[in-house]
This record gives sequence, structure tokens and C-alpha cells, in this order.
Amino acid sequence: MKRQYPKLESENDIKQVLYEMEIDIYEPETKKEESLAEAMGAFSSFVLHEEPSKCQTILDNDTGGTVGELQGGNVHYRIYRVSIPEDVVDETVCSDAALVLLREFHSSRQGKRYDNVLTIEKLKQYMLGMCARRANERGYRTYESLGNLMFILQFGGPTHGQVRHIDNMVPNVQICLYMSCDCPSTVVYEMEGDPITNGKLLLEHWINHEDRVVPILIRRILKERGDVNLKGKWYTKFFAFWGTINSQLNCFGKLYQPVAFQHSLQTDPGTTLLAGGNEVHAGPPTVGPRMFAFAIGIPKEGDDDDDREEHDDNDGEVQYSPVLLHIDFCALLFSILDNEYSKGPEEMVREAKCFLLNILIALLKDYPMREYLLQISEDRSDLLKWLDNVLTSLDHDGIVCKLVNQAADSKELFYSPDVVKRLSKRKKKR
Repeated sequence: MKRQYPKLESENDIKQVLYEMEIDIYEPETKKEESLAEAMGAFSSFVLHEEPSKCQTILDNDTGGTVGELQGGNVHYRIYRVSIPEDVVDETVCSDAALVLLREFHSSRQGKRYDNVLTIEKLKQYMLGMCARRANERGYRTYESLGNLMFILQFGGPTHGQVRHIDNMVPNVQICLYMSCDCPSTVVYEMEGDPITNGKLLLEHWINHEDRVVPILIRRILKERGDVNLKGKWYTKFFAFWGTINSQLNCFGKLYQPVAFQHSLQTDPGTTLLAGGNEVHAGPPTVGPRMFAFAIGIPKEGDDDDDREEHDDNDGEVQYSPVLLHIDFCALLFSILDNEYSKGPEEMVREAKCFLLNILIALLKDYPMREYLLQISEDRSDLLKWLDNVLTSLDHDGIVCKLVNQAADSKELFYSPDVVKRLSKRKKKR
């Protein structure tokens, strides 16, 4: 089970801390908002409590590719993500699962009264209205459209919740609109220390917080290669989507920081959480059914157009947890070490690899969850087996030490798939 972190007891204190983190919690205020919130509550009650078997069957039988599963559930209770189409001409005939659920609700005895109250268009306008409230109160940019709109729901519990992570969505804003009663909100993590946003700050963090001395080669890479474009070399181009080490850490570097507090609230229908694009967060542990709507708010044209164009694809689909980020970081740095520092003493390269691997072990001990294995592609079967052995042996230092040595000596475990393929071809030619 994942580790629990300190929490604040007072709801007001939690809201104040979240506000200082530039995370806003809004509740319905106007009669129109309250009416729509009531309809959301009725809809979620229909799906989760009144007709759960029928609604789950609709999701399980979807053939349109709009229904998926999020990490954080279990074999008994899946967490469904149900995509909502961007442009719905006629909600009464659309075959997407989200619209089928809504039609089933509207055709029910209780749902008929909300036929003209709860629609996808009104749901979108509610979310954009909350974005406008945030813009007015904080003087932020305005958001004119939504992306990646979906329902997220589960039909029961308990579940342990998600591993903490960051979604890549800057400069967009994350919107969580809670629809069920007593719905636990997204867990937001308050991290210790100043944000880690580049290689030099990560190096400084490791110097100050790691028991081991940071190896010379790791220091060189973090100081000198932070702004080198990764698509320029065959052994780093797999990570071209990072841009550079520094740009990746600018978004995800907070994941290396220790957690100070975890913040979450119990919410009612209509409560909306708005957060910036690179906050550390997770779906909460649950004891029962839960439903909410998720979307990203996209800035209005003219608001920092260059910034918007650069991050046009940042819809939150690319995400990293601490362990998965560091596994990829190892794969990148192992290749750099082998191809740019191999002429030096072999012991220096191995020392650098062992240092990185021991940081991975510490991250796994902090969050010893097997869900990591589900998030790694099956073509990296050797890495999956190695991680499984580590997770099984975390209480046995001797075994873990052997596994670290095995990984440091391997030319396949911690390398990107394209590098492994190229090295394999070279070996066959020889």
C-alpha cells in the first residue's frame, strides 16, 4: 500500500494552503449554478447507485473507443474514463458511451425533470464559468475552450488511489468538476523546498539530500547538458519529446522533491477544483462510488500566443510519476554515459549508474506499488521482471544490492527500446 503523508485537519486551512499554491476550489453560487449542480448529483446517483449494473454494462460494451481505464483502481473496482465528444450536434442520437449514459438518465423517471438542465453544452459552460471566476479573482488569462473532456467514475471501493504524478498541460489549466455526493477531491501534494526546474537545481537537491556523494559524471551531465536538444543524437532521440533535460525538469522536476503535506477535501456536486498544469496530484483513495467530470481549460487566442502554440498538444495525456520519470531518466543518462564518457575510467561510469539506480530504489521504497508494472510497455519485459523482483525484495538489502549490480552491468535493462534494438543488431553483426 502506498505511503500516507501528513494532512491538515481543518477544511479552511486546506483551502487556504491550496489558494496559496494557486489552486482554487469553487462551489456553485448562482441559482443557475445550483440548479445544474443538483442535476449533476441526480445524474451521478442514477449511474452509481440506482442503475449501476446497466451503466457499467454500457461502459464495458463500448465499441467506439471512448471508454478507457485509469491507473488507481483494482480488479474489483475499475476507474473508468469516458471521453465526451467535442462537437455534439444531437445528443439524442450520438452513440458515444457518455451520451448514452446521459440519455438513459434523461429517460428515467427522476431524470426527466433534468432533460433541459443537464446537457454537455451546459456542463462545458459551467466549467468555463469557473475558469472565468478564477481569471477575474486572480487577474489571470482567460480560457475560451475546453479539451480532453471526460467523465471519470468508479462503481465502488475501496481503492488505494493513484500514484502521485504530474500531467503535462502548461499553459492549460486542469478542471475537476465533482458530481457525486461526499466525493473525495483530487489529492494535491505540497512539496518540500523550492521547485526543481532544471538540471543544476536537481544536482543541488541531490547534493543536499542524498547520503551518497553525487558522482563526477552525473554532476557534469546535469551542469553541461541541460539545454542540449535530445533529438540530435541517435542514443538520445527516443526522448526528443522531452525537448531537453531542463525543459523536462521544468515540468516534472517537482516529483524529485519530498512531500510535505497531502491535501484533499470531501466535496458536493458542483464543486470545482482548478489547478495549474504542473502540480503534483493524484486520484484519491476511496471507500465507495465516485464520479466527476474532467477537462483542461485552453487559453484564449491572443493570450501569449507564442506560449500557447509551443504547448498546443499539452492535454495532460503525457504524465509521469516519480518512479516512471526516474526510469526514463536512467535510460537517457545510461546512454549518455556509455556514448560520451566511455573513454574515461570504466569505474566512473559504473559509479554514476549505481548512484542513479539507488535513487530509483529509494523512490520504490517510498511508493512500493505494483501499478508501475502496468504502465511500462510489454516490449520491455526484462525491465518489468527486474522491477517485480525489486518490489518483492525491498526488505532484503542483500538481494536489492545484487539487483542494482545486475542493472548497472546490463546493456538492455535501462535503455530505451531503440537503443536496445540498435545494440542487438551490432552484436549480431559481430
